[in-house]
Amino acid sequence: MTATAPGALRGPQRHACRPPARPASARARRAPDPSRGQALIAALLLLTLLAAGGLLAGGELRARAHALAHARSVEALATARAALIGYAISYAETHPGEGYGFLPCPDAANTGSTPIGACGARGTAAVGRLPWRTLGLPELRDGWGECLWYAVAGSVKHNPKPQALNWDSPGQFRLLDPAGRALPVAAADGMAVAVVFSPGPPRSGQIRPGTRGTSCAGGASTADLAHYLDPGHPRAGSGEIDIALHPATLDEEAPNDLAAWIGLDDLFDALRRRRDHAGHVDAILARSANALAARLAADRAAWLTRHARSRGALATGVLPAAETLGIAAALRPLIDDWREQIHFAACADGSACIGVVRPAAAGERCRAVLAFGGERIRSGPERQLRTTAAERADPAAWFEGRNVAALRVGVPEFEGAEHFRVAAPERPATEDVIRCLP
Repeated sequence: MTATAPGALRGPQRHACRPPARPASARARRAPDPSRGQALIAALLLLTLLAAGGLLAGGELRARAHALAHARSVEALATARAALIGYAISYAETHPGEGYGFLPCPDAANTGSTPIGACGARGTAAVGRLPWRTLGLPELRDGWGECLWYAVAGSVKHNPKPQALNWDSPGQFRLLDPAGRALPVAAADGMAVAVVFSPGPPRSGQIRPGTRGTSCAGGASTADLAHYLDPGHPRAGSGEIDIALHPATLDEEAPNDLAAWIGLDDLFDALRRRRDHAGHVDAILARSANALAARLAADRAAWLTRHARSRGALATGVLPAAETLGIAAALRPLIDDWREQIHFAACADGSACIGVVRPAAAGERCRAVLAFGGERIRSGPERQLRTTAAERADPAAWFEGRNVAALRVGVPEFEGAEHFRVAAPERPATEDVIRCLP
């Protein structure tokens, strides 16, 4: 709409007879028009309201700009998180002969790529830039134009790899709210295995150097962390690491980092949705069972003496290392990732004393069995905990039903499926697997 200029005439001009002009003296003696003062007051009031409205509009615009930047940051974090999970559940395809669940080391050279070598010692956390090139992403930036930072636990990083990685591996990062309370993480121990950070705009005291021949501003050193992340940010090292997180506000002096995190259950819940996941785990069990059967066939009594404990009618134990089982070196890491979850039992007298009950199938008599506990039961009265050494030493942390008594006190009765299977991809596959050995 076109504005109309003050004082302009609208429509065609109309001429009318005008009364004779008054003498100047009459005009001078005219009384003041009170409407003129009211108009002035109204004009001043209008200016005041417009000025206040401008200030309010400026604050609203600032809030809207902040909200937009916040939303862009959240989107970048979600993209990074999804890419990390995708990397973990496809690791064996990009690294033939290795398992699943590994996450990349952080970018240590500000190039967008994970380093060729190791990132710290085995079992220690590493912190750096998000390796967006390694993840097959464009250069991700948050809503304020800053590149993302990333911390990965030693229990899942790909170099050097942990001694074992499976769905019961520990996390390393404890996420805390401003009151020091733990934030929820999808993991049995409540610890995250990876955290991605949006640093947001610089706060007072944060000095962010300009680009040094790289696409991301600043250096590659973690010494720059304090200039990007809030106090309480992650550090490299061993043991449990606390990370303080704060809600986003418009206060320029308040902590302003945004974060997205991954728990171990996030990785294996996604992996379980792969159609070939059950076959991958079952192949590991088959290879373990064949190797164990070969050891028992070669020298049953001596082998059980070295690797089993006598419990009632049975000799039981946890699967030994793949090297002890005589498995080829290239295949050992896959077996060792899972061996703590694999138990065995053999009849002490060498007979077929073990009865195995199958779901909807005929039972079997066995001289020995390999038992695999499956995923833990996460809730309810039968909830299983596998976070401490004492918990892991109890067969009830791994098995259910009569299998617990069999492994605890040597009752030679087991029950379970012959093969590992995923009945419902959205739920943990907790069913015990019992393989009969000759």
